Amino acid sequence: MMMSEFVGLRVPATADLEKFSALLWQLSLPHRISEERGMLVVWVGAEAHVAQVQEIYQRLERGDLEIQAAPAIGVAKVPSMSHRNLASAPVVLVLLLLSLVGSILPYIDRNFEILPFLSFYQLQVVGGDLQGAWPVGQLWRLITPAFLHFGLMHIVFNGLWLWELGGMIERRQGAVRILGLVLLIAAGSNIAQAMTGVSLFGGMSGVIYGLLGYIVVWNRLRAATPFPLVKGVAVVMVVWLLVCMAGFTELLGLGAVANTAHLSGLVLGLILGLAAALLDRKPESATS
Repeated sequence: MMMSEFVGLRVPATADLEKFSALLWQLSLPHRISEERGMLVVWVGAEAHVAQVQEIYQRLERGDLEIQAAPAIGVAKVPSMSHRNLASAPVVLVLLLLSLVGSILPYIDRNFEILPFLSFYQLQVVGGDLQGAWPVGQLWRLITPAFLHFGLMHIVFNGLWLWELGGMIERRQGAVRILGLVLLIAAGSNIAQAMTGVSLFGGMSGVIYGLLGYIVVWNRLRAATPFPLVKGVAVVMVVWLLVCMAGFTELLGLGAVANTAHLSGLVLGLILGLAAALLDRKPESATS
């Protein structure tokens, strides 16, 4: 899928948005800031974030909010690409790099030679129609569609959420746990999406919804050792899921969305979170 951008805030170019931007990252609200015609424009990736961004700015201006010196439960850290942070989540880092490669392929594979090898179906164009066979004996196809991304915003937002949610899990529960979760959720959500019909689909969104479901259930059942998921994030992401399922993205000209992958990924994550919370009795010593 390819996500659009929405204007969350417009302020004069003389405004200092450094603290405001840092606070948005702490609250896990991905965004970018551009300067247009003497105004600073804050762009967000979901319409549901617009009201949040405006309220946060107003509260910050009134002095009702402040930047947290250290992240506490319920407050996410500002995403950082320091050497130390990158080293703390090597599996997620590798997944991000593979996703980045997968986002470049649609632009360089002009002859459609590499993408069919990485797609779920063994795709080929016959008479102008896309046809494909079920990947019997080619198990990598269950996973590789997760790394394919179509469009800049698709990879940017999926990458940010993968780093945030996946990083939480890897730093607290280890590389084996996050790798297992990603592989299971990717395979399950890709199979579910493939069952809706032959198509070229891709993206890490199904995995991201699965990681969200895993974290939400874990936090509910293991309240003594929760992940630092910001309040409201799960609600916003579920609302976006429902918006996509209702077909509004296609009405807005944003293209079709792999809704089945998103929903099945979320369900798988909820199930895996339940299993982990009930079966895993090891204390989590690391912090996210």
